[in-house]
Amino acid sequence: MIIEENRTDYVLPKEGGRIGFMGITSHGREGARENTGNFLHGFAARHIIGEYRNLYPNKMTDEAVEQLRSELTHVVFVAATSIMVNDTTTLAKGHTKLANAIEKLGLPVVVFGLGAQARIGQSVSTAVVAPETKRLLSVLSHHSPKIAVRGEFTAELCKHLGIDNVEVIGCQSCFISRRPDFRMTELTAPPRTERTVVNLTRHSQELPLLLQAIEGGATYIGQSSHFEYEIARMAEGITPDNLPEDVKALMTEGVKRIVNSGALDFVGFHSYVRRKFFQYYSMEPWFERLRGGFDACIGTRFHGNMASMQSGVPSLWIVHDSRTQEFCDYLGLPQAPLQAVRDGLTIADLFDRYYETETFAKKYPANYARFYDYLTEHGVPHKLAMPLKN
Repeated sequence: MIIEENRTDYVLPKEGGRIGFMGITSHGREGARENTGNFLHGFAARHIIGEYRNLYPNKMTDEAVEQLRSELTHVVFVAATSIMVNDTTTLAKGHTKLANAIEKLGLPVVVFGLGAQARIGQSVSTAVVAPETKRLLSVLSHHSPKIAVRGEFTAELCKHLGIDNVEVIGCQSCFISRRPDFRMTELTAPPRTERTVVNLTRHSQELPLLLQAIEGGATYIGQSSHFEYEIARMAEGITPDNLPEDVKALMTEGVKRIVNSGALDFVGFHSYVRRKFFQYYSMEPWFERLRGGFDACIGTRFHGNMASMQSGVPSLWIVHDSRTQEFCDYLGLPQAPLQAVRDGLTIADLFDRYYETETFAKKYPANYARFYDYLTEHGVPHKLAMPLKN
């Protein structure tokens, strides 16, 4: 069901050039405890810009800063989820390093994909944000004509924090085709579970989808699924009780709960993971897997679905937090509420009820043009084709 004209070879350019990148990278060490979905975020930025070099805040000696200032024209900060609402510790230390490095360099900064993480229904007025994050936002604001944020909630929150020069752009991963005429693939028949890709965030909340995947043999591509990554390499016969301690520590409370209650059979789950689970630490093999002719992709992971969509696979986002909600709303991506999964709708029924491409098609040309103009306004060389004329 993949439309050939939507298929693109997404090749990461070699390092070099006058644009320096900070923040999210395009790949990671095999098995690292990272959200591998962020690699699409970092890959897309580099794929769109072209020539680049990576910068490392920990290596900003006075000598290095002087050399970089003479060689670079811009710093691109690939931000992803950088504003943790009601969590003042997770990113604080890293934000201090980033802010210090950007201030030392003193170069124009181009921000990609800045977003907030909060529960659905969180009010901006009661959101608590770490002081280190507020300082980073202030530094970015000072060095950027505009800060690209991924949706309206993040924009409102930034303005509430006194950062007014923001513009809603969405996520650059939506534009890695570098084409103004990109279209989502239409679904021509109900997806077969055995030809579907699934992704998960909280197994206990998304249990009906997981059980369908196991029963029907869907391919499971993880992002932060470090427990599955480890047990996929273990021989059959393991139980939660005889797992190595370091692997047992990766088992979330939600998974423990559904296993202990009998809602999820651990033996069957392990057998399924050994056969059908994959987690990638760079985008090339991920894209290659998705070129296998899948009928559909479904789940709560934004970038997992986006990687599939960009590979020509009909993809449906399950909305479970403010991050996914604002992405889907702004970009016009097909979305279903988490409650529909919890109600036990089948994958075929979810696509029948919620999958539509018209909203995306209507929004995409203007969204693409806005992103094109954002880069042009910052004076950054890029590889985007010209927007379509009205």
